[in-house]
Amino acid sequence: MGSCAKCWGIIISILAIITAVIVVCVYFTNPSDPSFTINDFYVSALNLSDISSTTTAANQTIFFDMRLHNSNKAMGAYYDPVTITFLYIPNIKLTFVVGEYTVPKFYQHNQKSMYVRETVATRGIAPYNRMVTSSVFIVKVSTKVGFKSPAYRKKGTVVVVANVRVGQTGERDSKRGITLFESGVGDHGLGCLGFRMSLLILSTATLLMIM
Repeated sequence: MGSCAKCWGIIISILAIITAVIVVCVYFTNPSDPSFTINDFYVSALNLSDISSTTTAANQTIFFDMRLHNSNKAMGAYYDPVTITFLYIPNIKLTFVVGEYTVPKFYQHNQKSMYVRETVATRGIAPYNRMVTSSVFIVKVSTKVGFKSPAYRKKGTVVVVANVRVGQTGERDSKRGITLFESGVGDHGLGCLGFRMSLLILSTATLLMIM
């Protein structure tokens, strides 16, 4: 009876060690890229409701509110300068950069958010065509993000984009947050799911061997 209890104690200890290793590998060696969400977007020059105002026509600025979120449960993120580029698409044949904004490099704790609310002076936005009910902007974010832990030290490139449709009030059409998606692959983004599945398969095989 005593030897049986000792065996079970050894098995439980082994299972605890395996679980701890999996947790460390998942949370400390394979971080997820941060997410970027546009919560507000306003282009004064495209506000048709105040088209008679010379102030509106002269105000060539873009106001935006963007959320930068680190969803990792156990790893903080080190951001290089974050470049936010605004491209205007007045028609299907023309796309050009109208402005840029740079967030200085910073550190973000795990599961924390940072909000960037700024007004950007543009290089000029063509007068709104009254026959068109909305215009499209492309918002592009590019940076390098590093994660540091006892088991992981690496920095990868993050490039994400989103289309923002602006209506006749100069505001974005969507009432919900607009999430930017990858246009380029960093060094740690897409391998996350496959890596975790491999760990799950390995741990399951180990348990079967023990039992």
